[in-house]
Amino acid sequence: MKKILKHNKRLLIQITVLLVVIVSSINHYLISINKSIPWISESIFHYICPTCGVTSIYQFIASPTLWVEKIKSILGIIIGVSIILTLIFGPVICGFICPFGAIQDLTARVGKKIFKDKYNHFIKKELDNKLKFTRYLSLILAIILTATSSVMILEAINPYHAFLGIFNKKPISLVGVFILFLVILISLFVQRPWCKYLCPYGAFLGIFNKFKVFRVIREKESCLNCKRCDKECPMGIEIHESEAVRDIRCISCLDCLDKNICPKSNTIEFTSKDIESEQVNIEY
Repeated sequence: MKKILKHNKRLLIQITVLLVVIVSSINHYLISINKSIPWISESIFHYICPTCGVTSIYQFIASPTLWVEKIKSILGIIIGVSIILTLIFGPVICGFICPFGAIQDLTARVGKKIFKDKYNHFIKKELDNKLKFTRYLSLILAIILTATSSVMILEAINPYHAFLGIFNKKPISLVGVFILFLVILISLFVQRPWCKYLCPYGAFLGIFNKFKVFRVIREKESCLNCKRCDKECPMGIEIHESEAVRDIRCISCLDCLDKNICPKSNTIEFTSKDIESEQVNIEY
């Protein structure tokens, strides 16, 4: 485990955030019995959860409160920082911070041990390219339910809420628990199935990949087309086909930049520099 963490700082960050979220959830229960831990709150993570991230943004915009006050609020600051980070670096919240993404990535490690090279290749590429748009249906649904004051439905089907409910003793929706169990089960075969096909907040942040300042670039002159970067990508992006990765599924996890992945140094970089006559292979 020590060796794994040494070579995977992202995993260390994910585990840390996940533990903080679990402690925050436990603290939510402790507050109800007047035994809370100071300075620990789950509300911050509520604003960036897979569905509440979308509802929070909608409610922030729709709120009649003066914009000056909204921007100064905790919600306004979190939304502002999240969007600025995503505009600069892409969806790093998805790749490094999202606790539900961490749960899927940790489950994926088990799946990789079981299925080896077959892992994350059970769904044919043609089908995967079609399924990746389903999360935009989830985004539209989340917006509609929020606009019609039906947020309770979203909370009932939110697997992240079901996970938190294990620790904070809130009533847990059976539908949410079923979806949570299903996502974890599928994660044994496909990495990040929720992120790829259902996450509304990830769908929203993924749009910023088209405009982000820093992105993964591939030097085609030195590339061996070994496709090892493709294999490492949790979202199944064909990095070897692009000079600059602006795929809407990219979560800016930077796994493809691991020095143990690409056999040619400086072939894959995360940079803001322009590519000469940049021919970006943009995948929708």
